[in-house]
Amino acid sequence: MPWGIPVVLAVVVAFWLSDQISRGFIDLEVYRIGIDTLRDGGDMYGDLPETSFGIGLPFIYPPFAALALSPFALLPWGAAVVGYFTVSVAALALTLFLVARRMWPSQRGLGWWAAATALPLTLLLEPTVSTLDFGQVNLILMGLVAADCLPEKTKWPRGVLVGIAAAIKLTPAAFVLYFLVRKDYKAAITAAATGATVTALAFVVLPRESFDYWFGGGNMSGLSGSVFHTNQSIQGVLARFGISGIAFTALWLVLAAVALAVVYAIMRKVADVPPLALFANALLALLVSPISWSHHWVWVAPGLLVMVAYAGRLPRNAAIACYLSTIAIAWVFYYAPHERVPQGEDRELSWSIGQHIVGDAYVWMALLMLGWMVLARRAQQRAEPEQVIEPDEVVAERSPTLR
Repeated sequence: MPWGIPVVLAVVVAFWLSDQISRGFIDLEVYRIGIDTLRDGGDMYGDLPETSFGIGLPFIYPPFAALALSPFALLPWGAAVVGYFTVSVAALALTLFLVARRMWPSQRGLGWWAAATALPLTLLLEPTVSTLDFGQVNLILMGLVAADCLPEKTKWPRGVLVGIAAAIKLTPAAFVLYFLVRKDYKAAITAAATGATVTALAFVVLPRESFDYWFGGGNMSGLSGSVFHTNQSIQGVLARFGISGIAFTALWLVLAAVALAVVYAIMRKVADVPPLALFANALLALLVSPISWSHHWVWVAPGLLVMVAYAGRLPRNAAIACYLSTIAIAWVFYYAPHERVPQGEDRELSWSIGQHIVGDAYVWMALLMLGWMVLARRAQQRAEPEQVIEPDEVVAERSPTLR
């Protein structure tokens, strides 16, 4: 393998990224402020001290997140930033490696090379850059979910890491669907039990904060249905079209139900390709979540690698179409079209149809990628017979090499 390619890419992207990162890490600072306030006996979910940017932002995560993220608050600021960056990039690298290992199971060398090459390239994507710039935990949570779902066999009860991720930030709970589709009910139960257990632990350690968050509304009011341009979700699209009230809620529920039904059907079709099924699950979570800021879309990074790998299983013409569509989608997530339209102070409510097409691009790309999965799967089925799929644990038990 030409290992010089990922090395050169890594050096070039590192220099590029150093210019793109503002070094503000405002969300990492909010985590630290919230946890410091808690340690000082204050209200983590109340009005917090201002950040270095001169604005006060709320701590909106469950109480268990304060426990899980406390190392970032205990370290000096510089060490916390370095630690955060290291863990986040390592989580992205791990996710890409796990995807590559499943997509090229008999070509481990190619898989390693593909993951190493993809790592610097995916660091060019807006969701990845924004996550690192804000100091968000998206890449870390993605790594937890991928480590739980993608290995053929885990050294821990499968579902534990998804449960922990969901206790840190609620959205990863959506990945229980992945276990259900693959009929791995034990993992689904384990995920739910783990999430409940660590949440109960937070109740013991932080009883007041836990009751405030779970029964007092925490700091979640006013977030749903944000018209802000970076809210790339179904609710964001509806809100920017000016839909509100009962019509907003009803239409969102209908569209969310349709999305669930469609993605569930797609996941069943591609269940024999775990990274593809997991990516479909991620797209569903991003679409139906009330808030999916553009930096939440980090799942597109491993998703693009899945698309490239899957193209190798398709007939020539379908493969070419797949490669071209992957390049086009990657460009959209690099270019971040929502930043190219009027924004802020509710300017989004006056968008034209053309501006909606541009400004809601991540949502349209999600629909396009789901459609791609259907077409790619059909193209593969025409070329080879369909296989019967079983949970990874069953396969591992039958294969001596995986024991």
